[in-house]
Amino acid sequence: MTRPDPFRVAFVLAALTALRAIGPDIAPGIGDIATHPNELIFGFFGIQLFGFLTVALPRWIGRPITPAPMLWAVLVAHAATFLWGCVDPEPAGLLRALVTLCGVILLLSVTPAGKTAETLPILGLAALHGLIAIPAFLYGWPEATMAGLAIIVLICIEVSNRIGIAVLAVARERAGYPKLKPVPAIIAVPQRAFTILALALWGLGWNAGWPALAAFLFGMAWLIHIEPWRIKPYAGCVILAVGLVWKRLAFLMLALMDLGIANISPFAVIHAFAVGGLATLAIGIATSIVRKKDKRSLMPSLLADLIYVAIAGAAIARVGAAIDVELYDTLIPLARWSWAAAFLGYILFTLRGAVWPTPATKV
Repeated sequence: MTRPDPFRVAFVLAALTALRAIGPDIAPGIGDIATHPNELIFGFFGIQLFGFLTVALPRWIGRPITPAPMLWAVLVAHAATFLWGCVDPEPAGLLRALVTLCGVILLLSVTPAGKTAETLPILGLAALHGLIAIPAFLYGWPEATMAGLAIIVLICIEVSNRIGIAVLAVARERAGYPKLKPVPAIIAVPQRAFTILALALWGLGWNAGWPALAAFLFGMAWLIHIEPWRIKPYAGCVILAVGLVWKRLAFLMLALMDLGIANISPFAVIHAFAVGGLATLAIGIATSIVRKKDKRSLMPSLLADLIYVAIAGAAIARVGAAIDVELYDTLIPLARWSWAAAFLGYILFTLRGAVWPTPATKV
């Protein structure tokens, strides 16, 4: 066994938080409907994002994150707040928000002035996400939770537009298609602007119907331009495409709901974003990172395929339960067990390279 990288520790902590937040109700504190929104939005996604940035940021700024002991100190603090959360989730969540802010400050402190334009959108949103978590746990404001969800959706869109499209571009070229051209500004700029506007209105509890519809239409144009169907089912590529589709569907559902065109439950919209889009893309991007670090990029893996099927099943079941209340009691247990299978497999997949390193020549 080799020493685990910081990103592996962060991803495992995120997976454990996800299991505690929405896992099967098999023990006290697991799958608690009263605490799972904040656990998922501010816990799972916060530490998952930090793990991603420990890998991505050094590439963006051209140098490692130093001092390394400070990086580990943030991870140890996250682990401590996770353990405390098993006993007393509210104060633990508040402290976790402060740890998240400390992690963002650390990452900002190592970013050279000339690189801030590349990193500030994501790091600034991460700082805002951590700040919003404080009133969410301190005062129990539902509005703060919704605002936190809107911000983490926006962060996920920023990340997937960088990483997801890069992975799909490589898979596309390996399938023998021409190199992917950049998305035209006439599509990319309105898509980003309407996405930000729709999420801001939604997060504040205001009507987001027309901006959400525009975000959906320009988002579909963006998706059609990158032609995700022009890839073979290389490792991790299909689940990334699925996550991108879920985000577009979530904007469509939000538009139909706020414009009064269809009677769609707000919980269907929330879970289309959170489980269908966010969790699916988080797993897709993270397993892509793990594959690359394990020197298995685009290699097949039965374990990874099972993870992807499980998270897809969790998304369909959870959104389906919100759309058809008559199926709620049937679909919710299925969603929880599928979620548990996905994140248990995710833990094994993340630790595999550190526990059972395999030469790159082996599949």
